[in-house]
Amino acid sequence: MSGDLVVALAAHLMEELPQSAPVQSQLAARVAIGVTLSIHILLAGLVSGAGHLGPVIEWLGYMRGRRSYDRLAHGMARWMTYYFSISSTLAILLITVLFVGMWGRFWTTLVRITWWPLVLEACTFVLQVALTYLWYYTWEPLRRFKALHLALGGLLAIASFMQVFMINVVASYMLTPVAPENPLQVVLNPTFYPLQLHRTVGNIAYVGFVLAAVAAWRQRRAKTDEDRSFYDWAGSFGLLWGVGMTLVQPIVGYSYAKEIQLHAYTSWYSMMRGSLSTVFLWQLLLFGSMMMVSAFYFARRLRTAGARGAGVLKVVSVGLVLTTLVAVMPYHIAFTYSDVVAAGRDRPFWEGGLINPLGAMLPWKVLALIAFTLLAVAAVFWYLRGLRDIRWGRPGNAERRLLIGAAVLTMMMMVTMGYIRENSRVPYLVNGEMDLHQDQTNSAQVSNAP
Repeated sequence: MSGDLVVALAAHLMEELPQSAPVQSQLAARVAIGVTLSIHILLAGLVSGAGHLGPVIEWLGYMRGRRSYDRLAHGMARWMTYYFSISSTLAILLITVLFVGMWGRFWTTLVRITWWPLVLEACTFVLQVALTYLWYYTWEPLRRFKALHLALGGLLAIASFMQVFMINVVASYMLTPVAPENPLQVVLNPTFYPLQLHRTVGNIAYVGFVLAAVAAWRQRRAKTDEDRSFYDWAGSFGLLWGVGMTLVQPIVGYSYAKEIQLHAYTSWYSMMRGSLSTVFLWQLLLFGSMMMVSAFYFARRLRTAGARGAGVLKVVSVGLVLTTLVAVMPYHIAFTYSDVVAAGRDRPFWEGGLINPLGAMLPWKVLALIAFTLLAVAAVFWYLRGLRDIRWGRPGNAERRLLIGAAVLTMMMMVTMGYIRENSRVPYLVNGEMDLHQDQTNSAQVSNAP
């Protein structure tokens, strides 16, 4: 009797199941996945960057005998244990709900192609989580065995690097896919190396800027002179790391863009002269603003402390403003270059056209970025010269606001870069191989199959 009841119940449930996959709005899918992924990247980038930078700071404190370095690294470890779960929850939501439910065929195909990188990514993720908690909770028990604790930090840095390494295999393959039969070619696809370098450097710079902003916020609320001095110093230290690592990005970014041009020309064209070209100029403006705000902080901090070099840094800051303005000048005075051609005005603006030759990537934007980088290096160098004259603990309100502003600009920059990279493939999910329509159509066909 009970067996008949189970069969009848199962038959009833089968009748209630939908006969086809629900047709998802592609705009809704892109918005839901894009917003969730952006938040995940902002959190995961901090965790990954802290996994690289934190052990380095602890090592510096050990080598230099500076308690402030150890305190800073310990605080970063504590932060990682707090936010790891939030970042992981968003990643699980993306994989198990949004990708599977909205882009099921795409995700299934991608997992089959990048199976081993994803398996290794899961392993390195578990290792990263375990080492993060070990690194934090053994801080005091292993204080007398500092070399062992430093070794745990070194392993954490390696695990953080490898975890991002495997994710970048998947992300780069989506932009520049190769024959999936050869796993080594899948890993070493044309844009993998510059993307890995770009993200590693970017995450370390990102955590430096955010570290500076958090220190500025904590310094304002500190109750003791010791805490005020520590957070003032930590803000300056974090900003120097952020600016120093960001200065590598123009070289890395140019290498990345060149590989995209050579192996995914349509995507490159969309970024440089197509529908994303305006967003690319916005990215350059954010990059320039990050460096300008940082240089203004350097100048203000030296002036507040009465240290030498504040006047020189003001001049450098003005130079950064001017070079940024040159870098963000548009080449085509229209939404896309195709609009200029369609209007029959593919000529310089002084001849009645819609082309601004001074906005061309070669040579003007490249020259502007070179000059910009040299000025930013000069700003860092001049600030380092004046550090010996600073008495920590008494920054002005403007300096604190500048540190927070630099972190906000950095977050906006990261979201913008992700938006450009992911949307350069549109309408494809895997560039040139699978588009949005194919994913939806084939998912419905599979669900309707007998």
